[in-house]
Amino acid sequence: MVKHSFYTARALRWLLLVASVLCANLAAATPVVSIDRTVIAKDDTLALTIRSDKSNSSAPDLSPLEHNFYVVGNNQSSRFINRNGQSESWTEWQISLIPKRLGRLTIPSLRVNGERTEALSVSVQPSIPVAAGILRPVYIETEVDSESIYVQQQLIYTLRIFQSVQLDNMNISEPEFDNAMVEKMGQKSFQRRIQNTPYRVHELRYAIFPQQTGQLVIPEMVFSANEVVNQRSVFNLPGRGKSIRKQSSAHTVTVKEAPSEAGSSLWLPAQALTLSANWSADPDQIKVGDSISRQILINAEGLLHSQLPPTQFPPLDNANAYPDQTQSISDVEGETVISNRTDSVAIIPTSAGPLHLPAITLNWWNTGTKQLEQAVIPAQTLQVLPATGNHQGNSTPLAVDHSSALPSVAGTAKPVATSRAWQWSTAVLAIAWLITLILWWQRRPRKVQPLAATEISHPTEKSAFKALAKVCADNDRDQVRTALLRWGRSYWPQQRLNSLYDIVKLAPDATLVDAVNALNSHHYGPSASDPWQGQPLLQVVQSMRNHSTTQQQQPTLAPLYS
Repeated sequence: MVKHSFYTARALRWLLLVASVLCANLAAATPVVSIDRTVIAKDDTLALTIRSDKSNSSAPDLSPLEHNFYVVGNNQSSRFINRNGQSESWTEWQISLIPKRLGRLTIPSLRVNGERTEALSVSVQPSIPVAAGILRPVYIETEVDSESIYVQQQLIYTLRIFQSVQLDNMNISEPEFDNAMVEKMGQKSFQRRIQNTPYRVHELRYAIFPQQTGQLVIPEMVFSANEVVNQRSVFNLPGRGKSIRKQSSAHTVTVKEAPSEAGSSLWLPAQALTLSANWSADPDQIKVGDSISRQILINAEGLLHSQLPPTQFPPLDNANAYPDQTQSISDVEGETVISNRTDSVAIIPTSAGPLHLPAITLNWWNTGTKQLEQAVIPAQTLQVLPATGNHQGNSTPLAVDHSSALPSVAGTAKPVATSRAWQWSTAVLAIAWLITLILWWQRRPRKVQPLAATEISHPTEKSAFKALAKVCADNDRDQVRTALLRWGRSYWPQQRLNSLYDIVKLAPDATLVDAVNALNSHHYGPSASDPWQGQPLLQVVQSMRNHSTTQQQQPTLAPLYS
């Protein structure tokens, strides 16, 4: 009987192992397809990548592409990696395409190893005509997506470097502003044929968020490189080509005030904005004395995470509420910046019965429709169940004493016991926050090394802080932005700080984000008519100096070109 059970268990383990391997293979069998850009010009090449995790993958059938594209290149590569006993292999195809016509073209579903890839689409626009006299071996062109925008609205600035000769030691300066935030959206390289001459094109895109009305001047960008020459003799030094230096044209953009239709609410010009709520447990099963965490997520397109306001949690009649850690992050998706902010609150009911949660609303300006819209989380009523065990109807046992670190909230009962559910929810939130921080650090935008000619001298940190302290003491909100930026440049001398947003990204916690949000509210939001008080901002900066004087963040900046 024992022997029979032993073989049965062994057989079951083998069946589970085989089933897991089969499931893993089936999950990995679906090929993944991607393109390097979603908007291209008529004479550009488009890079299509197909990856299959099968080791014996056969070549994909590319014939469906011929309806909309010319296939001008197809490179196949295979990889095999063994890490800690776990092996991974895949086959990848890099396919170069040239569009046959203008408009929105579809990359159809392709068959790879009996599986189908996802269909994609790309927008093909007319190529900008170039006069014959302008055509040079190396030149620069720039453009903005709008000549007139609202204050704090996203502006896309695109710079392209064209080269028909081989270059080395390429470098370009970055746009710098005292009155705008800048987010680098990345770099793409592709081929474009101009007047029958093939050019290598490097495209850099920036999202710019002006913080003041009037005229925003995007300065000239300076590009430098060395032309690579062929070695004619063994006595010639390789790579000693002539030095090339090109300068782009400046752009002037009109920055308008927020429209009167926006009213006195917080000014949030976005392409899209949504509100959503999540719970750490089933809210319909909550009991008196239990702790449950509620997260409010703001997701916005065309805004930086530093522009998103904190969620205001109102007091509750039959529960204690304790605000928790805030998380916020920005990333680039497609042609825009995507940002989100999550504010959490721990709710502990103090009595059984209905618990009413008021609606949460956020007004925002739709930059596409030019209309004021409202994101809403509807009001919700929970039915709190009576406590079990030793819990009493009006007791409020807590896992953590929040009274010394958090603002006052509804309810007068004090924490007296421990809630295991609250411990787990706190641990989950802490881990999620840590993962978000790691992902942000790994995917943070890498700054371009500017030319030596663009380097500027900075005051000492002590003198810059003294100037900032005077501005804050005078409550001068018109000069505090410039003073704070100058202090940040002297406090992080190894960083390239273009705006207050760059300082916010280097701050060790969210307190500086809230201080900058409060400053923005006094400039553009409902507090614009109220006098600004500089003491809270000065206290945040002073706290950073006291705790981080010997541990300033100095990550290494990678060069744009290798």
